[in-house]
Amino acid sequence: MKTAIWTLLFIAAAIPAALYFYQRWRQTQAERKGLAVYATVISVTPIKRFGKTLPMANIVMWIQEPGETKPRQVTLRSRIEPGQQIDPGVRLGVVIDPRDPKRIYPAGPVAQERIVFTGSRIERRQMKSGRGIGAPGQQQPGSRRGPIPGPPPGRRGSR
Repeated sequence: MKTAIWTLLFIAAAIPAALYFYQRWRQTQAERKGLAVYATVISVTPIKRFGKTLPMANIVMWIQEPGETKPRQVTLRSRIEPGQQIDPGVRLGVVIDPRDPKRIYPAGPVAQERIVFTGSRIERRQMKSGRGIGAPGQQQPGSRRGPIPGPPPGRRGSR
């Protein structure tokens, strides 16, 4: 009887651990072999459990894969460092799992080096130049107004 209880306890502890390590292995394989692209953040909602806000958030994003004309909406649940803020419109690097294209992971340093630029021609040029969308002095895509005003020349920060 005691042996059966200890066996059940061991199995109850081993299954979640095995699933965790399998998930981590799958994420590293996706980071090495998967397609790395930029995703545009639509919204960020903090996760709450029992009335407490956790250091995690559901991040809803649009991903446009190369060769596709329409972006698709995906959700990523990820830890967020205290004090870090992710605003809508920001582009985050993500990796698409080659086995299951519906599964995405945050891009690590290995995947960041081989990100594929997608989107309109203006967006791709801005991302390749390192200036990004909405940088001071650039015109927003689809906007008929002039460039976005930036800080006055010669002033880099507060004194």
